[in-house]
Amino acid sequence: MNRTTTLLLAVVVVVAAVPAVTAAERTQSDLVTVTVTVENEAGTAVGGAELTATWDGGNRTATTVSNGQALIDVPRGADVDISVQSDDYVRNTPYEVDNAGQESVTITVAEKGFATVRVLDRSGVPVNKAVVQLFHDGETVVNTRTNANGIYQTDAIEQGEYTLRALKERYFTNGTTVEVTGNTSVSTRIETGSVLVTFDVTDDHFDPARPVEGATVSIPKLGDTSQTLADGEATTSVPVNTNFEVEITKERYETVTEQLDVGEERTTLSATIQREEAITLTVSNSQIIVGENVTVDVENEYGTVVEGATVTVDGETVGETNANGELTFSIERSGVNAIRVESGDLSDSATVEGFSPDEGTPEDTATEVETTEDETTTSSGIGPGFTPVAAVVAALLAVLVLRRRA
Repeated sequence: MNRTTTLLLAVVVVVAAVPAVTAAERTQSDLVTVTVTVENEAGTAVGGAELTATWDGGNRTATTVSNGQALIDVPRGADVDISVQSDDYVRNTPYEVDNAGQESVTITVAEKGFATVRVLDRSGVPVNKAVVQLFHDGETVVNTRTNANGIYQTDAIEQGEYTLRALKERYFTNGTTVEVTGNTSVSTRIETGSVLVTFDVTDDHFDPARPVEGATVSIPKLGDTSQTLADGEATTSVPVNTNFEVEITKERYETVTEQLDVGEERTTLSATIQREEAITLTVSNSQIIVGENVTVDVENEYGTVVEGATVTVDGETVGETNANGELTFSIERSGVNAIRVESGDLSDSATVEGFSPDEGTPEDTATEVETTEDETTTSSGIGPGFTPVAAVVAALLAVLVLRRRA
């Protein structure tokens, strides 16, 4: 055996002689022991209570001995909830241990009690699916709904004084105080009702936003519809303790949907809407002599001029609007000319009727017809301003003059 081989063997022997740290020992070093003492409200130790410690990613159980104590190993620094169950005692909410270390805690439990809650309407009819809430020492202990008979029966809860609330959609909330003992039964009544809701609709394109008159406010679930007045407001009555989807519409405006949460007091829902994007084309003349100019004006949905809009006549581009939203061009063809303006995805159109110089405009033709009629009357021999009746009268006067001379 050479020297190198001997040295390697020696190293292996030394390493093998070093005791290995087991996985269990490493895990154990990351745990802390919490000493838990369980006692009742009189300070008497409670043996035989089952403890369940829960933390993020794990849990562990233990049972208290006759002195009310139990040891639970939990991860160091963990936030731990410890719940307690016993034949005679209960705790409504888990005991919380924050950032667990080597410590001792005392958990107080109370005697078990049970409560049966029955919810009726104003006429004494059981209310199905009514919400039943029980509060004790600032904690929510029960938050559930009644069955088809309007009844809810609790599991084991601490004996003591509770605040009972019963409510349901479209009903007013009823609150009362209940003393829970071994087995407690209580009935409570709730009534239907409604409150006023004001809808305030404004157009936030403007600064400050302006009221929108004539907007339709609809609540599809209720089949209710109202319209805003000049101040942008509409008021309606809705059931209490409800949630609704509200739809706000107006011609040439975008449709807006809002969520309305109604409690038991009058409330206001404010909503903003804006006009649908659009452009409007206006032409200076709808009829024009071919070769003469026509001017178009282009504005957006709020009457603001649109610069850079493309204008076409019968599909051929004639130019773009200037900074004033205008473009002037000549009409080169008789008949109907289709004018179209485009800006992005928006467009509008109009028509201009062109007439050749020889034809003149419809107004010129009407004038020519009137002139021809006047000329026809003159050529009849009666002359301008004479009617057939006037001519007869003149002839009779002439006959009378001739008789006198004879």
